[in-house]
Amino acid sequence: MRRSPENERSASQEVTVYCLNPRLNDLFFKLLPKEHNHRFYVIKDPGAGHLIEPPFAPLRTYIVELFSVVTSLPKINRFSTSTLHMSNVQLSVTPNEALVDEKVNIRVDGLPKNGPITIKASLQEGSLRFSSYGCYTATDEGSVVVGEQKSQLGTYTGIEPMGLFWSMKPEPSCRQNVRLLKKDITKPIAVDLSVLEGHLSWEDLFDPPPQPLATVNVLRWYKHKSVRRERVVEGNIRGAIFTPPGPGPFPGVIDLFGSGGGLFDHRAALLASRGFCVFALPFFAYEDLPKSLPDVSLDYLIESTEWFAGLPKVKKDGIGIIGLSKGGMYALELCRQVSQIKAVVLVNGVSFYSDVPLKYSKGDIMNSEFKFDKIITTPEGIDIKECYKPTDDEFIKAWESEASVLCINGEDDGSLDYKTNERFLELVPEDQKHRFQLIKYPRAGHLIEPPYTPHCRYSFHKVFQFDFLWGGETKGHSVAQEDSWRRILDFFSHHLNGKQTLNNSVSKPASKL
Repeated sequence: MRRSPENERSASQEVTVYCLNPRLNDLFFKLLPKEHNHRFYVIKDPGAGHLIEPPFAPLRTYIVELFSVVTSLPKINRFSTSTLHMSNVQLSVTPNEALVDEKVNIRVDGLPKNGPITIKASLQEGSLRFSSYGCYTATDEGSVVVGEQKSQLGTYTGIEPMGLFWSMKPEPSCRQNVRLLKKDITKPIAVDLSVLEGHLSWEDLFDPPPQPLATVNVLRWYKHKSVRRERVVEGNIRGAIFTPPGPGPFPGVIDLFGSGGGLFDHRAALLASRGFCVFALPFFAYEDLPKSLPDVSLDYLIESTEWFAGLPKVKKDGIGIIGLSKGGMYALELCRQVSQIKAVVLVNGVSFYSDVPLKYSKGDIMNSEFKFDKIITTPEGIDIKECYKPTDDEFIKAWESEASVLCINGEDDGSLDYKTNERFLELVPEDQKHRFQLIKYPRAGHLIEPPYTPHCRYSFHKVFQFDFLWGGETKGHSVAQEDSWRRILDFFSHHLNGKQTLNNSVSKPASKL
């Protein structure tokens, strides 16, 4: 169809398009390096709209010819044509070496005004890789300050200074039913942060990963470099002791984990970095200890506790004990048996005799029945919280001791119903209730760890050979981890040191690493 001369417009005139502004394509062609100009064509029809389709010539002919040329050429690196050049973008993290419970400040400078970027964080622990990301828009000055600006999309959203750390999850190529555990706490967790062009999705970050505009490596420690770790082999007693620098004596804490067995010492190392002498105490499936949970002996736990409380570097006016899950049951029973225990923390801890009879030279202690018919199978793992329905007589009478007790519970725990600990506190006699406290977190799961560490919603239980649903929602769980850690440090400091530390225990950094 021919156009009359009066209706013709030159190629340099502005073209009106209803579905796509042609100025965006004009900008694209202006950004092309000169050496690539011969491979790109622009065709503009002043009377055409967005939906240009076959079969009318000459436009269809041009399109077919253009596609045949373009598809035969090698792909251009997206960053070679970008207005964001690596030499201009600066990514800074301060401090870039810190304890895992310390916040850091993340900042990006040298960006175009209102330019979109993605910040990605990644780490590798053994064969596992975890990552997270947040999408940001630069200010008019070309900067992004993570602690002051909202993430618009990512593994977290909103203003979250530490979101890149607590929202990490396994990468798509890795097993998803895993928990991030630091096996060697004498080495830091190395986190790689990178700035990427544009607002990307989770899938865009991998296979292949985009080329970063800027990168920085951040080191996160559970153990301060000045803290000393000693392996314990003392008669039947096994474990590891962490001692802060200085002559001591220090307030002492025993650290117990749950039914997974083995030695977990990351939390002990972090507590020692905050000024406590800490004994990470395994009770089965470690070195020459019993191989299975039914063989755990209360006598071993009592012997280990009394030995630790008598060490010269441990203060003599009482020790603390912290237990996660099954470790909470042992912690409560130990405070009844060992008078030196003055402070007990239960982190989703079992407050009744559970699972199997507890072996004891003075007579085995029978357990509450586990109701197998109440197991709920889910796509993420088994939910067993309804399997425990202890009678009042099966709760541990910790009020018969002189210890103060802090219970920390997630209300979305898939392994232990928080209501059992509510009942536990109801059973405490009125004249003893002042020593007991229950803190509940609405969207937190079972595995409440130190702050800014990844949330594990489900994972494979190596003892029971099932995926367990631990529960929790990532944001709510991270809130619980940050708040409960401050409370734990304050609780132990108050009862073992006689002073409050809630306002400065975590916000104030430890001495320079």
